[in-house]
Amino acid sequence: ARFPPEEARLMLVDYRRGLLGAVAGEHLIGYGTGARQAGELLESAASYMQRRLPGPNVTPDQLRGRSWWTGPDLFVFVDDYDLVSTGPANPLTPLLDFLPQARDVGLHVVLARRTGGAARAMYEPVIQRIRELSGPAIVMSGDRDEGVLVGNVRPGPLPPGRGRLVTRRDGVRLVQLAFLPAEP
Repeated sequence: ARFPPEEARLMLVDYRRGLLGAVAGEHLIGYGTGARQAGELLESAASYMQRRLPGPNVTPDQLRGRSWWTGPDLFVFVDDYDLVSTGPANPLTPLLDFLPQARDVGLHVVLARRTGGAARAMYEPVIQRIRELSGPAIVMSGDRDEGVLVGNVRPGPLPPGRGRLVTRRDGVRLVQLAFLPAEP
């Protein structure tokens, strides 16, 4: 709702179809509900991002203003990432090389996963790259025995919608998230 389709487009990867119908209209590029479909969708995203990489003639001012390419930012939302990353091939792998330059090429990746088994998942290539880049994260309610997940934050019991936002600039902040469904 914040951006028109000319400024922001979305791809959803959602094997359980929990987000079905959450995004409709011109904003939605594709909806991956299985490994093959998600893989094809994200391969096309990687091809699109490849064309946006800055060439050797891009000046620092152009880089700051992102003026060497045009088009909408791409938001990739992945629900239940623990299901998506467990197959023989992770469909997000084609985006790995673009994560360090995501801001420059208009790429935004949002992963959601349950906290169970999250400590082991911290070494999965996509999550590991996001952690290395100090991407922001929110740690919601979960089992403390998972250990430290992001920064120095470990999950623990929290009310619904409450979490700890970890960012490079602000450190750790307690936040309350809310979803307001569209009015009929």
